[in-house]
Amino acid sequence: MQEMVKNKKNYLPLQWLVFAAMVLPAFLTFPEKTDIVSSQTYTPRLLSDNAKSSKWSELPKRAVTLTEVQSYTDAELHTKAKKIPAKTQLVLSGLEGQSIKLSDGTFVSNNKNEIGSDIVLTTEEISQAFYVIQDADILYTPLTTFDNQIYSKLTKGSKVYATKKATTNWGTYYQVTFEGGKTGWIDSKIGTFKNPKLDRVQSLLNEKYQQSGYSIYVKQLDSDFTVGVNQTKKMYSASLSKIPILYWTQKQINAGNASLGDSLAYNELVNGWQGAFKTEGTGFLPKTHDYQSYSVLDLINRTAKDSDNVASNMLAYYETGRFSESYQSEIAKIAGEPWNPIEREASSEMVGRVLEALYHEGGAGYNAMIGTDYDAERIPAKLPKSIQVAHKIGTADEFNHDAALIFTSEPYILVIETNNDADNEELANISQAIYEVMK
Repeated sequence: MQEMVKNKKNYLPLQWLVFAAMVLPAFLTFPEKTDIVSSQTYTPRLLSDNAKSSKWSELPKRAVTLTEVQSYTDAELHTKAKKIPAKTQLVLSGLEGQSIKLSDGTFVSNNKNEIGSDIVLTTEEISQAFYVIQDADILYTPLTTFDNQIYSKLTKGSKVYATKKATTNWGTYYQVTFEGGKTGWIDSKIGTFKNPKLDRVQSLLNEKYQQSGYSIYVKQLDSDFTVGVNQTKKMYSASLSKIPILYWTQKQINAGNASLGDSLAYNELVNGWQGAFKTEGTGFLPKTHDYQSYSVLDLINRTAKDSDNVASNMLAYYETGRFSESYQSEIAKIAGEPWNPIEREASSEMVGRVLEALYHEGGAGYNAMIGTDYDAERIPAKLPKSIQVAHKIGTADEFNHDAALIFTSEPYILVIETNNDADNEELANISQAIYEVMK
C-alpha cells in the first residue's frame, strides 16, 4: 500500500508536466517562417482575384496580349521571365493548369483579360450616315493585329454611309460605302452619326432665338439627333393639332379600317361636340351643316391644304371617334407626352414627333401637306422653289406656328411655335437662317 502511494506521488508531477506542455501554446504566439521573396519571384494572387478571372478551356485562336503580360520560366508561375507588351501576337503550345505555355518554352497566366483571341467579336447590320471629323484610314477589315492593312483614306468633313458595325478587342468599327460603291472599315472614334450642321444650327438658335416667345425644334429626318430652343415648352398649338388627326386617319386607311373613297355626312353632330374646332376659322366648307357627303380624300386635302376647320372636325368625329381613348393614347406615345385634343397645348418637339410619324405613314395624309394654300408664307416663303416642303400652319391670336419637312440633300424637320405676336416674315427668316446651315 505504501509503495502504491509512493508511485502515485511520482505520477502526479508527470501529469502536470504534460498538461503544461499542452496549455502553453495557447498563451504564447510564435511567428511563422516566412520565405524570402525576391523581385524575380511571383507573388501569388488572392483567391478572390483568381475566382474573378476568366480562363481559357482551349487554346485561343490568333492569340494576342490584350495588356502588358508577365511571362514566367515555370508552369507554376513562380519565377519571372520577361514582360510581353500589349498587342503582341503569341504562338501557343499548350495549356498547363493555370498557365498557358508559349512556343519559346515560357509561360503566361491563363487569363482571358490578359490573353485574347484577336478576331472580330461581334457584328450587326446598321444603316446610317456617318460624318468624318478628322482625316482617317479606311481598312480592308475591322482592326486586329492580324488585319490592319489600309485600303484608302478619307479626309475631314467627308460623309459616308455605314452599313455594318463590328467590335474587336481594339474598338468599334463601321463598314462604310464611299467613292461610288467601294466599301471598307473605319474606326468609330474618327467620326459621328450626328450631322455637324446640327451643332451649327444650335449655335444659331442660341444666339438669336433663345427667348421665351419661341419654341423651335430641328431634327434631321430618319436620325435620332435634334437641336432647338425651348423645344419642350408647350403652347396653344392651334391648327397644328390637325396633324395628329391626319396621322390617325392615314393610319386607319393603311390598316384597312377606312378608305379614301369613304363618304362622310356633314350633319348637325359634326361641329357640336366638345373638342371640335370653331367653324368660323379657316376653310371653305359651309360653316353650318349642309347634309352633304364628302369623301375622306377630299376632307384630308381640305384639312391639310386649306386648314379647313369643318373638314378637320369631320375627320375627328368619324375617324378618331371624337378623340377616342385609343387615339389619345397613340398620340401621347408618339409625342412623348399627352397632347390634349381639347386644350390643344403642345411643344414644338411633340408636334415634330407626330409630324415625323405622319411622314412614315405616307399616303394622302402626308402628301396633302405638299402644295398647300400657305406655301408662300412662313417656313417655305424664303426657301428655293426647287426645295420640296411639306408643312402645316397654325394661327390663333398671338400664336403663329408652322411645322415642316424640308427636303434638302439631307432632309430635316423644322417646327416653329411662337406666342409673341411674331408675324409670317419672322417665321420665314428663322426658316431661311436654318436652311442656310442645313442646305
